[in-house]
Amino acid sequence: MASNSTTQKFSTTSEGNITPANTITVGAVLPILGMIAVTARFYGKKNVSVVFLGADDWLILVSLIFTIGMGVMMIVGGAMHGLAQPTSQGTGPKGFLSATDNALILTEKIFWSFDLLQCLGFGTAKLSVIFFYRRIFRGTIFDIISIGMAVIICIWTAGFFFAILFRCGIQFWALWAPLKYLLANCYASTPMFQAFCISDVITDVIILAIPIYWTMQLRMTLGRRIAVCGVFLLGGVVIGAGIARLVIFIRQTNNPYLNADGIGHLTTEIWWSMIEMGISIVAACLPTIRPLFGNSFPEQAINSIRSIFSLHSLTSISSSARRRAAGPGDDINERTKYTQFSEDQASMEQGHRKPSGESGKMSRKIPLRDLEAQKNVPNANKILVSSRIEQDIKTIGDGQD
Repeated sequence: MASNSTTQKFSTTSEGNITPANTITVGAVLPILGMIAVTARFYGKKNVSVVFLGADDWLILVSLIFTIGMGVMMIVGGAMHGLAQPTSQGTGPKGFLSATDNALILTEKIFWSFDLLQCLGFGTAKLSVIFFYRRIFRGTIFDIISIGMAVIICIWTAGFFFAILFRCGIQFWALWAPLKYLLANCYASTPMFQAFCISDVITDVIILAIPIYWTMQLRMTLGRRIAVCGVFLLGGVVIGAGIARLVIFIRQTNNPYLNADGIGHLTTEIWWSMIEMGISIVAACLPTIRPLFGNSFPEQAINSIRSIFSLHSLTSISSSARRRAAGPGDDINERTKYTQFSEDQASMEQGHRKPSGESGKMSRKIPLRDLEAQKNVPNANKILVSSRIEQDIKTIGDGQD
């Protein structure tokens, strides 16, 4: 087991000169930033936007809990001389295969537990972003793509979670035994961790790209559409962190026994995973906490998208119901009313706003007209229509302030 301390050699941390103090700092600061972002998200929705909490909010809260757990492990590792410590090399040319000490055992335990939590943390954060999109966009094709991507993320999360959990089968002791026992009882994990890092970046790119097509189809000026896309691409920094982690991991695993700095390698991987996880939480919350800073453009853009899609869906339901209950003449009159509203909406998008008195009337007139249409809407759809009308009243009203 452990070699005699008088003859034992050590290898220092190999990547970035990470110290125990750095590890503790990152493990504390990033979860705190995540807590601030999630708290602001919930506070803003309950007290400023007055929007109901949905699956995206609860998922990001669960992701935050996993992130806090990851941070606690980093703090414990740094404080108890596990992470960012010299790695025991033993004696002889391959002494590192049999060498072990308390620091290496603690690091291995933390690394295994940390990886399990990060799978769940990344998975729930990605799902939160997908369900946030589903609050805004409508359409059969979008529903199929978003639900399909959510299923892929669930499979991705569960697959890697159990692959890490049972890396050594049920011989869990081998995970923190000397390296020769790990190699003898566990599968080669390097391809699995490379696949995890690569697929993490790929799924982030796909998720961030999902709303681009639908946003570019909106009837806005090109500059405004690009700006709205920018709101959804705030999480692009997460991709940057994922790529950085991937590059460092591949560089380490190209020749993992060059200096056999096991603690150094594992500390570096944990360090960059924590950075990416913390950024993911904050980035996922940014579009939803804009109301706390007033009517900033990103929030207005999101409200505009939500209003456009909600009104489009509402008009389709109302028009369909009226066509079933009214004659051709009434249908022509309804189309005339909707055309007039569309022209008014287009005028507002171009910046030609009406006086506050007129805009206040319009913000009440349109939804109340659609309230009357509920008389002809089947009972199963009344609740859906009513909730969308309430949202539209708030959205249009906010847009005219």
